[in-house]
Amino acid sequence: MTIELTWTQFEEQFQETDEKQLQRNPSDELDITCKFDAHISHGWRREIELREGLWLYIDRHQLTDRLILNCPEREADNFYCYFMLSGKGKLFLSSALNNSEILQAAGTYHLDSSGTFSGLIGDYLDIEPCSFIEIEIQPEILHSFAVPLGGEFHNDLKHLIKSSNENGYARDGNTQPKMKTVLQQIFHCPYQGMVKRMYLESKVIELTALVLDHEITIQQGKAKKPVLKPEQLERVHHAKEILLRDLINPPSLGELARQSGLNDLLLRQGFRQAFGTTVFGTLKSYRLELAKQLLTERDLSVREVANRVGYASVSSFSRAFEHQFRIRPKAYQQQCR
Repeated sequence: MTIELTWTQFEEQFQETDEKQLQRNPSDELDITCKFDAHISHGWRREIELREGLWLYIDRHQLTDRLILNCPEREADNFYCYFMLSGKGKLFLSSALNNSEILQAAGTYHLDSSGTFSGLIGDYLDIEPCSFIEIEIQPEILHSFAVPLGGEFHNDLKHLIKSSNENGYARDGNTQPKMKTVLQQIFHCPYQGMVKRMYLESKVIELTALVLDHEITIQQGKAKKPVLKPEQLERVHHAKEILLRDLINPPSLGELARQSGLNDLLLRQGFRQAFGTTVFGTLKSYRLELAKQLLTERDLSVREVANRVGYASVSSFSRAFEHQFRIRPKAYQQQCR
C-alpha cells in the first residue's frame, strides 16, 4: 500500500514526538535522536546542532511501503546538502520552465541554495534500508570564511546565496571519493562529548569545502559531463543489484555487462559515474559493510564472517577490513560485545 504525505506531514512525526521518546545524548543536549513513525518507517533520525547556524542530520531507516512525498513551492533561507549513503528514490520536478526526473541513489548528493523553489514530488519505492547525511548551513556561516578576504564571496559561488524573491539554485551530483571518506568518518564518529562536537564540526566544514570546490569546478566548466544517458544509468544500477546477489561467486565483468545490457566500457564508466568507484570497489565496499554488520549482530567467528561475504582467506579479509575501518575485525567484534 502506497503512503502519500505532504512534506509538512512527514516532518510532523519528528516535531510532535513526545519528550519521553526523544533520546538525548547524556554528554550533549544538542544531540537528539528520535524514531520514525512506525506506520511510515522503522528507524531513527539524529539531529545535532553543532553551533548556531550549523546543523548535521543523520538518518537510518527502512520504509514500511512505497512513500510519495508532495512538496509545494517553498522558500529556503539556508544552504543544504543531502548525501545518499544507501537506498534509492526519484524526484519529479515540475514547473513552467522545467520538467525533469532525478534518480537518487547511494553515491549521489543533492544541494540547494537559499531562495525560492518550485514544487516537487519524491517517490521512494525502495523498501531496503536507507541512510543519508544532510548538512544545513546559514549563509552567515559561509560568509564568515570570506571576511578575511574582504568580505567577497567567490564569484563562482555567489549563486548559492539568494534572497527569498529569487529562484533558488539546485544541483545533483555524484559523491566524490574524498567526500565518501568524510561521510564515513561522520557516520562512524568514535568520539563523545566536546571532542565529538569538535570532530563533527571539522568534518562538516571539510565536507562543505569539498562540495563547494566541486561546485567551482562545475561553474568553471572543468567538470566532466555525464557519459551515460538516464536509461543507461538505470542499467548500471541494475548491474549493481546483479553484482551483489552472490558475494561468493560474483559474475565476471564481461558477464555482468552482458546481463545488464551494457558493454564493458559503459559498465566501467557507469560505476564511476554512479558510485564513484570501480565495479570491484563497489563489491569490496559492500562485502566489508555487510561483514561489519555480521560481526556486530551475530555470534560468528571472523573466519565464518569472511566466508559469508566472499573472502576465502581470513588474512586477506582482515587486511581489507582494517584498511576500510582502521580496526581489525576481531577487535571490532570484541568492542561491540
